[in-house]
Amino acid sequence: MKLSALIFLLLMIAQPLWGQKKKNRGSMETESETYNLDVLSIRFKVSIIDADEKKPMTAFTEVKDVQKSNIVYANASVQSFETIFLKNRIYTMRFSAPKYNDTLITLNFFKDTITNLTVELQAKRVPFEIDISDMETGEGLPFGVTLTNKNRNEVINLDPKDGNKGKYKVRLREDDEYEVEVKNPKEYIFYANTINPKKKQKLQAKLHTLTVGAKIPLYNITFEYNSAELNDNSKRELDRITKMLNDNPTARIEIAAHTDSKGTLKYNMELSQRRAKAVHDYLVAKKIPSKRFVSKGYGPTRPIASNDTEEGRAMNRRFELIVLSI
Repeated sequence: MKLSALIFLLLMIAQPLWGQKKKNRGSMETESETYNLDVLSIRFKVSIIDADEKKPMTAFTEVKDVQKSNIVYANASVQSFETIFLKNRIYTMRFSAPKYNDTLITLNFFKDTITNLTVELQAKRVPFEIDISDMETGEGLPFGVTLTNKNRNEVINLDPKDGNKGKYKVRLREDDEYEVEVKNPKEYIFYANTINPKKKQKLQAKLHTLTVGAKIPLYNITFEYNSAELNDNSKRELDRITKMLNDNPTARIEIAAHTDSKGTLKYNMELSQRRAKAVHDYLVAKKIPSKRFVSKGYGPTRPIASNDTEEGRAMNRRFELIVLSI
């Protein structure tokens, strides 16, 4: 090969290496002003979930560069997002949502190497007290309690060892409704109620023994306005009555329906009787012999509070269970 051809070939082989210099063993870096983002930055993904349910949720999100004191990302309502963080910087991330505690997270990219983060937001909770006692003696009863959140998938079981002679303290989501059920033995009549911890922070559950004449309010038997159709809450309450009657096969009971005084006496008497019959028919469908109970509609004739206020009228719209014989 001629010398000129050999020199040309060597120049062609060497050309791709021009403009580069060694960085360290086995690597090259460009001499241009273009930054390699894979080296100087991190693509970061954030997901936001409810800490209890582990489900995605939306929240206001703000990301701030601490050194520069400027906001690099903000969104009023987001479940997840991706952004670019520069290495060798410190960032703060703030998350807030209604009914949740604010959360602040610091990311130190002088040492942190993570590329994704799941943020669990804690719901605001309020303290709530439950006091279980015997209606006649006032003695505390160390029975267990189940609280079922009616707004989401949350069930709290309280064991007797969690309390002190029937007294419990628990923290509940402040804007949710809970159904409270006491795990009573057979000699006591069941107790169930619905609570809203934002409105009231204590429940006094007074349990009746299964004795003749015992009168027990059925808090969860409710109806829509001008309706005698049982809803799901009412059916769950009636299922408890069914269990009690099966556990005590000789007991007979009266189920009494009451209304407030709004409307005519005739209308309220008829409405309460229709509602009492709806309860009767449900229990019969559950294989409880009709002869074991009596259903009566009393309308507004037996108030337990004044009908002059909405609170009083709400108390008068009620169902009661009365033990006739054992």
